[in-house]
Amino acid sequence: MKRKLTLIILTLTFTSCFFSNYESESIKSPTGNFDIKATVNRTDKNADNYADVIIHLFDKENNKLTELNTGAGDANKWTIGWTEIGDTIVLQSSDIGNKAWVLNGDKPNQIKMTDELNERAEFLYSEKYK
Repeated sequence: MKRKLTLIILTLTFTSCFFSNYESESIKSPTGNFDIKATVNRTDKNADNYADVIIHLFDKENNKLTELNTGAGDANKWTIGWTEIGDTIVLQSSDIGNKAWVLNGDKPNQIKMTDELNERAEFLYSEKYK
């Protein structure tokens, strides 16, 4: 009986983690001017952003500036971060590939991936999925 109860509790715990919305920790830019946080809507299947990785951009006073739907899906592995210098957001996604956005003022503008940006994306991925 204890074994069955333990199995039921573990199953409920794991499924509740998987089927709850996701919010990452805040990641500060190298300049200290911005923070990003990722969220994933895992519960409202009727929403336009269901299972999409959304990046939220904040200023240094923690005021939300904008949000960006990356187009990456949560069913695959992904990670976000910054370049080592400057205010460029980097996404590594196993379903849509790597993307980057440079911040002009408080607006992210997607830029063409370079070898350096791809290397950074792959580094972020390797750090998250050690």
